[in-house]
Amino acid sequence: MLIHRRVPYIFTCCLLITGLISSCYKKDIQVGSELANSHTRLITVDTVTAVLSTYVLDSFPTSGNSFILVGNYKDPYLGNTTASTFFQPGLPTLSGDAQTVLPLKNSQFDSLELYMHPSGYYYGDSTKPLSLSVYQLTDQPDYTNVGTNKLYNTSNIGVFPTPLATFSQKIRPSLKDSVKIRLPDTLGKAFFSKIQNKANEFLTEAAFLDYFRGLCVRPSNNDTGAVWGFNIADSSVRMRMHFHLNLPTHSDQVIDFILTRTGYQFNRIITDRSNTPIAHVPGQNEYFASNKYPYAFTQAGTGVMLKIKWPALRDLLKINEVVRLMSANLILRPVRGTYDDAIYQLPTKLFMTQTDASNLIGASLIDSTGATIQYRNPVIDRLYGIDTYYNFNVTSYINALINTPGSGEGGIFIMNANPGGANQITRGVFGSAQQPTTFQTKLVVNLLTID
Repeated sequence: MLIHRRVPYIFTCCLLITGLISSCYKKDIQVGSELANSHTRLITVDTVTAVLSTYVLDSFPTSGNSFILVGNYKDPYLGNTTASTFFQPGLPTLSGDAQTVLPLKNSQFDSLELYMHPSGYYYGDSTKPLSLSVYQLTDQPDYTNVGTNKLYNTSNIGVFPTPLATFSQKIRPSLKDSVKIRLPDTLGKAFFSKIQNKANEFLTEAAFLDYFRGLCVRPSNNDTGAVWGFNIADSSVRMRMHFHLNLPTHSDQVIDFILTRTGYQFNRIITDRSNTPIAHVPGQNEYFASNKYPYAFTQAGTGVMLKIKWPALRDLLKINEVVRLMSANLILRPVRGTYDDAIYQLPTKLFMTQTDASNLIGASLIDSTGATIQYRNPVIDRLYGIDTYYNFNVTSYINALINTPGSGEGGIFIMNANPGGANQITRGVFGSAQQPTTFQTKLVVNLLTID
């Protein structure tokens, strides 16, 4: 009987203790669920369709970038790209030693070569030989359009039909092997003699450039490896003359012809996009992703830009009553199998610019500081290859679009450089809404709403 009388007391104590413990914990706020005792909700939406397209420029300036691109590579998605370069070696500035020894009868010409030291940048298959041909220009480079003071990827300068020299050799990117192309001895001896005799052609740069107008370096027809980069700002590209003295002892000497008129140096970049998703259609520059081609491209060095817009973005306003856009992130996903670490590397950094139905390149999107362009590097899933992405914070931009009627054509270009200043042809292939979910480019927004 005693035990039975204590049961209600023990039961009551247990209830009190349980209540005290419960009061120490606050209900967790889950994304997409109602807040305790409130009609306010924080919801995540990633279903606003991103419309991806590829915008292709007819031409773009390539002069004055102080960078050479030369070579040829084949891309299974974007076709064949051929890069040639045009430049002018200038009148050599002779050192005191050279001015002293050149007139002497015991100085003898050895060779004249084109020297090109790679920057370390390449795109394509570097295991194949780099095969080049060097041509002498028939005319001095001049601006294609006088008003722009630029030369373009489609510009061209006449050359003599027979190459001065050819070159074919494997280049090791890690060692930055130098490209040394021996030019004809007849040309080198003529230079040497005129320097010795102080001929008119070597008295002023204008006279020299009228005598020797410049060089074109282009890939040979059988070159299908990679496009290589060379700096010119640090004299990594020059013509070099070798000669020597025999008396009083053997002494090797060099004279360098450093590049001049660098504002006229330009790269001719020609693409063959036959049988690709962006094969040329007369009068068309924008190519939309589709079920057949569920992706779009960026490759600034060939004038190709990835465009993204969200025509249905303002439909977010129909979700209850939106109080505030808390955040918006663009998750840009490369398609698995379109990139690797050896041949088709992803762009090391990307940025965004505004655009609209005009497809003009607008202002760059800045970061949270409000002062710096927002650059993003790829996060690469090297284990499974399914979670590689670029993540951009686009909160301010998306907020402006949501609150602006008629902004359905507002969008962004994504690229690694402005095509007019691009020194790379690195490309990316990004998944559209027609891709499996894993590889779709998505806009992820967090909204504060009231029911």
